[in-house]
Amino acid sequence: MSKNRTNYVILITTVLIVLFFIRAVFEKEQTIKEGQLVLLELAPVDPRSLMQGDYMRLNYKISTGMSDFLNDSLFVSETNDSLGITQDSFNKAPITSYKDTRGFVLLNIDEKGIGHLVDLSSKIKEKGDNQIYVKFFNKTNWNFNIGAESFFFQEGEAEKFEKAVYGGLRVDEKGNSVLVGMYDKDLKLIE
Repeated sequence: MSKNRTNYVILITTVLIVLFFIRAVFEKEQTIKEGQLVLLELAPVDPRSLMQGDYMRLNYKISTGMSDFLNDSLFVSETNDSLGITQDSFNKAPITSYKDTRGFVLLNIDEKGIGHLVDLSSKIKEKGDNQIYVKFFNKTNWNFNIGAESFFFQEGEAEKFEKAVYGGLRVDEKGNSVLVGMYDKDLKLIE
């Protein structure tokens, strides 16, 4: 009887894991299908991976701008929810690290569909018509990530993607984003 119980536990656990992955894939597909297209200016960092083939490691301009933004406007009022940093709390315990910071970056979307950094917040708040929130996190204390920092492509096509100036992301209302392609200086999808 104990062996049957163990088998049931293993079966139920496996089914739950599979359902979790199916749900995650479905949510990403929904974001790709229904999310707003946002172009973010980028700088390719590394065009190759020996283990994974050809890819670009992406560094978005807003990622470095987020660090500058935090340094320039570190303090918020007691009622503002921008990462919860106040002048009083900073005086008591100055921030020396942004490691493990999570939140949302508010972007203004211009007429070309390009996103520009406006604000950082720990939660989604009201936004304007041409604005969207994107989730961010910082694991390393050096870079802020939005979760779409690698773009894989077929071997031998690196030269084509060297022309990329923008990363195209589909973003849903909850701030989840999926990298859907690379765009050139003329805002055309590189295929």
